[in-house]
Amino acid sequence: MSNHTIEYRLSVPNPRSHYFHVEARFLEPPSGLFDVSLPVWTPGSYLVREYARHVINLSASANGETMPIVQRDKATWQIEVPHGADAVAFRYDVYAYELTVRTSYLDADYGLAHGTTLFLYHPEWKDRPVTLTLDLPDDWSVASGLDGERVLSAPNYDALVDCPIQMGRRLVRYPFSAGGVPHTLSVAGLGADQLPRPTFLEDLTRIIETAQSIFGSLPYSHYEFLVTVNEAGGGGLEHRNSANIMVPPSRWRNPRDYRALLSLFAHEFFHLWNVKRLHPTVLGPFDYQHEVYTSLLWALEGITDYMAPWLLAKSQTIPATEILDHWAKQIATLESQPGRWLTSLADASRQAWIRQYRPDANTPNITISYYLKGALAGLFLDLEMLQATDGEKTLTDVFSELWRRYGEGGYPEDAFEALLVEMGGAPLQRALARYVHGTEPFDESLFDIVGLRLERGFQDAEDRRPVWLGFWVTDRQGKLLVRQVERGGPGEEAGISPDDEILALNGERIRTAEQFNERLTQLAPGQSVDVLLAHQGRVLSRPQAALPPRPDRYQLVPVADASLAQRERFERWLGVPLPQDA
Repeated sequence: MSNHTIEYRLSVPNPRSHYFHVEARFLEPPSGLFDVSLPVWTPGSYLVREYARHVINLSASANGETMPIVQRDKATWQIEVPHGADAVAFRYDVYAYELTVRTSYLDADYGLAHGTTLFLYHPEWKDRPVTLTLDLPDDWSVASGLDGERVLSAPNYDALVDCPIQMGRRLVRYPFSAGGVPHTLSVAGLGADQLPRPTFLEDLTRIIETAQSIFGSLPYSHYEFLVTVNEAGGGGLEHRNSANIMVPPSRWRNPRDYRALLSLFAHEFFHLWNVKRLHPTVLGPFDYQHEVYTSLLWALEGITDYMAPWLLAKSQTIPATEILDHWAKQIATLESQPGRWLTSLADASRQAWIRQYRPDANTPNITISYYLKGALAGLFLDLEMLQATDGEKTLTDVFSELWRRYGEGGYPEDAFEALLVEMGGAPLQRALARYVHGTEPFDESLFDIVGLRLERGFQDAEDRRPVWLGFWVTDRQGKLLVRQVERGGPGEEAGISPDDEILALNGERIRTAEQFNERLTQLAPGQSVDVLLAHQGRVLSRPQAALPPRPDRYQLVPVADASLAQRERFERWLGVPLPQDA
């Protein structure tokens, strides 16, 4: 008899149908009522997604006989196990044709299996060891963070579903070593046989080893970057010893922004500590049936989004000037969102289940992204720590100490902020109150301690700067539509709404966003603008005032004649010398 108490088999009898076939066998079950469930969400992606809606043909058997099944709720089924049954088996099909980093996908040549969308579990047996047998075409390859090739093993259900499985006919595998540990870059899709740059694996190695230097070791025996190059979009999802990453072909084969590509890899890699191992206790072991709440997503996701470009600078894979430009642009983006005055980072973290993954035209007016503002909070908290400790400590010291104290066991909800205050004192306590639990703006004077200043300006000459009407437009299906209206702005006052079709400005026909923006450069601040639009089938005139142009160029630049102390703190912070004025 197997020493594993749960055995799964995943097969693709007809991959063109986009259905995985799954068998789940629970060995030596107790007699009586026995429940199995399918998760409703995927850890790392905080939205209830109702995966059970893709399950069909569910059947159960014991002792060779079919068992009746009762569906108890949207994602739970129940059978009655007869006395003496050596196993109960559930067989079912799962439709998989959503190519994202959090869902399962299958076609004639390629598959991506996410355990939360596929594998039923018995709530009382989640901690038991499991095996997974893959029944795939002979010419398909497999890549996964799990141990094994066609017969995989995991110590428990959480570990099983935390390891997505990439499979298909044309996986290109790039093995490399980093920090003395084997790693593999597994790429599928257009251009998989061509790395984005010849130095890509070397750059990835430097990023990994720079992160390792913070924590002292790599907490795994092997690591897999599972990359899908596809037109559907991009993104990533972190796992304990793998990362699922998707990039569009243009960025992968000929990246216009190498920094953004590397930053995505660095972000998901840093998560193997910050989220997968260092996290509040509510985030593991998981409740797969209900939302779990924490006020720390700003630290788990946002600070990881700060640490990613920090790693690029520290590892010297990307020039520090590019990283500073990135942070300046993030500040510009945040300042375009009125929601920053209404919702704190802590509140945005708690509201992730209803807002972060369900944005609409009004979202920027009422909340902020804990990724965006959380990354900037990481930047300013790092500077606050540098100042409070006279350049002796940074956020990396906080993470190092957090790892030393808590390791892989999870930590209390207040532990991260408490450690920041312990290491930085009252200045960090005030900063947390302002930046995280309040909605006050960041203290830009902090840039001075590392020899920088933030400049706001304009890309174009004065006569080419567009006035501000208080709304944004987009081209969609041959129409020029309002994408977003700023709360409290002149567009809202005039009665302009999202999805209105813009027809003309001051009697001049406007058909595209390019024409709209060009027309704005021909108007003067304070000028009355008659906006002709279609709203709910009616053509309406909406007069409003044009406001002065808004700065569209934000830069972090070195101060003139930076002192030795400023230069030393900059190098302590990013590991490279302070850039000089051109």
